[in-house]
Amino acid sequence: MKAISAVLCALAIGLALFSPLSEIGPNEVSAGGCYEISGKSRNLGSGWAHIVIVKNNCEYWLQCTVWTDVNPRPPVMLTVGPDMSEEAQTTGDSEQQEFEPFGSCRRK
Repeated sequence: MKAISAVLCALAIGLALFSPLSEIGPNEVSAGGCYEISGKSRNLGSGWAHIVIVKNNCEYWLQCTVWTDVNPRPPVMLTVGPDMSEEAQTTGDSEQQEFEPFGSCRRK
C-alpha cells in the first residue's frame, strides 16, 4: 500500500512540475475562449522555424504559454495586448515543416 501511495504521489508531483502553466492565482482569471492559437513555418534554408501566433480577442491583456508538438519544452511565454497578435519562434532549425501549435492563456 505504501508503494502505491508513493507512486501516486510521485506522479502528482511530476504532473505539477511539468504543467505548461502555473496554477492560476486568486487575482488571475482564465482567459476562456477569447483568444486564438495558430502556427506557421518559415523556411530557413537549412531547416524550418516554427512560429506560434496568439491573437487576443479579449478586452484585457493576456499572459500566454505556447509550445508545439515538435518542441514542447521549454514553453515560450508571451504577453499579448487587447485586440493584438504576438508570435514566438519555438524551433529554429527543425527538419519538419509541419507541426501542431499549442497554447494556453490567462488574464494578466
